[in-house]
Amino acid sequence: MIRRRSLIILVLALVVVVGIGWWTLFVYPYSPNRPPRADDTGFTKEGVQLVSDGNNLFSIDMYKKLSESSSGNVFYSPYSIFSAMAMTYEGANGETYDEIKKVFHFPDKEKLRPNFAKIYNEINREVKDYELRTGNALWVQKDFPLLEEYKTAVEKYYGGKVANLDFVKETEKSRKTINNFIEEQTNGKIKDLISKGILDKYTRLVITNAIYFKGVWKWEFKKSDTRDEDFFITPKESVKVPMMYMKPEKAEFNYTETEKLQIHELPYKGDRISMIILLPKKESGYTLKDVE
Repeated sequence: MIRRRSLIILVLALVVVVGIGWWTLFVYPYSPNRPPRADDTGFTKEGVQLVSDGNNLFSIDMYKKLSESSSGNVFYSPYSIFSAMAMTYEGANGETYDEIKKVFHFPDKEKLRPNFAKIYNEINREVKDYELRTGNALWVQKDFPLLEEYKTAVEKYYGGKVANLDFVKETEKSRKTINNFIEEQTNGKIKDLISKGILDKYTRLVITNAIYFKGVWKWEFKKSDTRDEDFFITPKESVKVPMMYMKPEKAEFNYTETEKLQIHELPYKGDRISMIILLPKKESGYTLKDVE
């Protein structure tokens, strides 16, 4: 019976990995802009690094797969998928458990729990220079039995609060509830996450994660200094894109090179978050595809 439930959780978690908004406030698992704190008692520096490394490895694996199937730009949140599947992992056992552990580079549950919680709490820590928050939720058919042990662990270590919906009789209302919660949690950036037809009367559980970030550059680029120039996607093929410029004396950026790459860091105000840009060196003959 436990295995059957874990499989249901796995399948439905893959349907939706990011989300949350407003419909009827009483069904929300928590206030969209105030994710609950997780219990990180027992975390270690080494454990946090282990979980962080696992997320990074999954990010690379996932990007390789996405770039193989897409000829355009790729934008995704590996942490959102990692987070939703961590809650799925909590309810899995047997072969399902082993497969999730392998794909997402998870340690055993006992080590994952407090160290994931520490990362989650750090993301949600209030700071004055930027807004960054993430939240997990489980949307469950109101008469569908979840093991109390599972519900307790997900809420305690992953901030995964449970909300009861009626997918059987109120499928469309349930869809709008989840979508509106996502929209509110992301300040209107993600709307209508779940399209019509995704949920039906057989839906029993949807696991969601949402991330919201709003920051400003530590050293801002002036719009007046931006101009269209050639951006080379291969040594011979280019496209016109807006290029931002800044006078060198105004800022100091971390920059390094390898034989094949140029690596540049753009920090956000607060010096805790930054954007890392990787480009093939022009003289190396490598292309963006080679970098991928």
